[in-house]
Amino acid sequence: MHDATVLIHPSAFVDPGATVGAYTSIWHFSHLEAGAVVGENNNLGQNTYIGNNAVVGNGCRLGNSVSVFSHVELGDFVFCAPFMVFTHIAFPRAAVSRRDVFEKTLVGTGATLGANSTVVPGVTVGTGSFLGGGSVLTRSAKDWSLMIGAPARQRGWVSAFGEKIDLPLIGSGEWRCPHTDDVYILQGDLLSRRPGPKDILRYIPGMKLERMQAAAR
Repeated sequence: MHDATVLIHPSAFVDPGATVGAYTSIWHFSHLEAGAVVGENNNLGQNTYIGNNAVVGNGCRLGNSVSVFSHVELGDFVFCAPFMVFTHIAFPRAAVSRRDVFEKTLVGTGATLGANSTVVPGVTVGTGSFLGGGSVLTRSAKDWSLMIGAPARQRGWVSAFGEKIDLPLIGSGEWRCPHTDDVYILQGDLLSRRPGPKDILRYIPGMKLERMQAAAR
């Protein structure tokens, strides 16, 4: 039995033992295995799959046909665009079972994984990082980094609001987001964020989420 605020489409399968938080929607033909942990205020699109020992944080959005396999953990406010792929075995063989050697993949709060992108096992996707559509992430991504290509390479920085930051890859400087008043501070090749008065990546548990609206262009 799940919280009355949880929406589960009749065609979806949520196995006994799976955990689903309040205000989460699970759409057509999706499947959550018994050991899956899904937090609050998530939207799981059509044909999504959450495996045993997989974790989806709070406020996440999973596009159609996204599979979060065992040992993959998503932080809060992670966006997985349609058909992006996680892998969890580095050298798979059909003749060899490697279920006992799955590698953990961690996706930081506020990260975006673009459509048709691939994330290999054992990496850490940094807080707020952005993996471009069709890219292949073969190594860990820094916080707030914009990663593009196959294999993905850093091409810039992206804010929590989702806009490119006008700072070089290496150096020093500051940039203020005009939408959130966040300040991003570059020191060497690392970028840190000082949230504005209302931190859009601060999750408040137990409440229905109201997402920040972007103005039409």
